[in-house]
Amino acid sequence: MPVFNRDTIKNAPDWVAFDDFEFLYLDPRGDAAPIDVHVPGAEGRRQFVLVLGGGVIARSVNGLQKLERTGWLHVPESGVHLDSTGATAHGDQVQILRVTGQWDGTPHIGVFWAWPETPLEMHYHDFDEYWFIIHGHTEAFTDGDRHELVPGDLIATARGYEHGMPKPGEAITGVAFEPELTAGQRKGHLHRDEHGDPVPSRAL
Repeated sequence: MPVFNRDTIKNAPDWVAFDDFEFLYLDPRGDAAPIDVHVPGAEGRRQFVLVLGGGVIARSVNGLQKLERTGWLHVPESGVHLDSTGATAHGDQVQILRVTGQWDGTPHIGVFWAWPETPLEMHYHDFDEYWFIIHGHTEAFTDGDRHELVPGDLIATARGYEHGMPKPGEAITGVAFEPELTAGQRKGHLHRDEHGDPVPSRAL
């Protein structure tokens, strides 16, 4: 389970789908952050933006789209303009996750939570999975290795590696990215007792 931040992701191994990510903040009051931002295209790479808080109006060659919390879109090559005016309640700050890299098809991207009373059990997948840690500090495990995770971390877990947050010490918020399934791949969490032993796809 390699762990990266924005500085180290540029040196990630080739199998990792991403090469850059950042958090953007928009403030409809205009006194703590800009109220709009233009996200340029990624020059041959793919890119998505996901709203973590508040809401934005997205303007691009694909038209207008309102994105509220947990909403996301692929950024076209010509870019997208994000404006918090009229889409966010007064006093709320918009938080956006922007990610670039290479992936095929339409992935599943969603926000997840873990709490001390509802941890993320150990499991594995038939695909590579990525977690962006948004809020909270916790330990996580993969195939017996322990990692300390903090906000701003990206965790890349290769196909066939057991991983989880069995004992989060506080509430954790993250974003999970799962690529589009290919033929023969099973969706969701897989467990040894039900689905058999995991088979790691590559050496890490």
